[in-house]
Amino acid sequence: MEAGAGAEAGAGAGPPPGAERGPRAVAALSSGPAAFEGEPPPYSPPDPRSAHLLCPPFAPAFAPQPSGAFQPGLGPCPQPGAPLPFILFEPRPSPAPPAASQQPPKDYLVESVLVTVFCCLLTGVVALVYSHETRAALSRGDVAQAKVASRKAQSLVLFSLLFGLFASFSWVVYVLVALYL
Repeated sequence: MEAGAGAEAGAGAGPPPGAERGPRAVAALSSGPAAFEGEPPPYSPPDPRSAHLLCPPFAPAFAPQPSGAFQPGLGPCPQPGAPLPFILFEPRPSPAPPAASQQPPKDYLVESVLVTVFCCLLTGVVALVYSHETRAALSRGDVAQAKVASRKAQSLVLFSLLFGLFASFSWVVYVLVALYL
C-alpha cells in the first residue's frame, strides 16, 4: 500500500483528481493552428538590477566606443543600482557645402536658343536639351551631372555656331561666284 501511495503522490503533477478547475481560456491565432492557454503575461520592462547579468563588464576608461546606433552587448553596461544611460544617436555627416569660390556650372540656355534660331537647328535643339538637363541637375543638387551636361551643351553650342558661320560663309561665296562668273 505504501508503494501505491508513493506512486500517487509522485504522479501528482497536476491538481488532485477531485479538485475543481476554473474556466480555461483558449485563444487560437488566426495565422495557424497554434493556440495558447490563458492570457499572455503582461509586459514588463527588464529589471535594472539584473542589467549587469545581461551585459559584459565595463570596458577600460579610454577604450574606443562604437558610434552610431546602439547595439546590445557592444557597449559598457551600468553597474547594479546605477541609472540606465540614455541612447544617443549620432547624426549622419551632412555633405560639405560648396565652397564660395566654386560656382555652379553654366547652363548655356540663352546661347542654345540663339544658335538654334540663327545657326543650326538640329545641333541647337540638342544643345537646348543638355542646357535643360544642366538646370534640372542643379535644381536637384547633382553638381557632377550638371557639369557633364554643361560641357556637352557648351560643345554643342560651339559646334552649332561654327557650323552656322561656315554655312553662311559658304552661301555668300556661292552667291558671289554665281553672280560674277
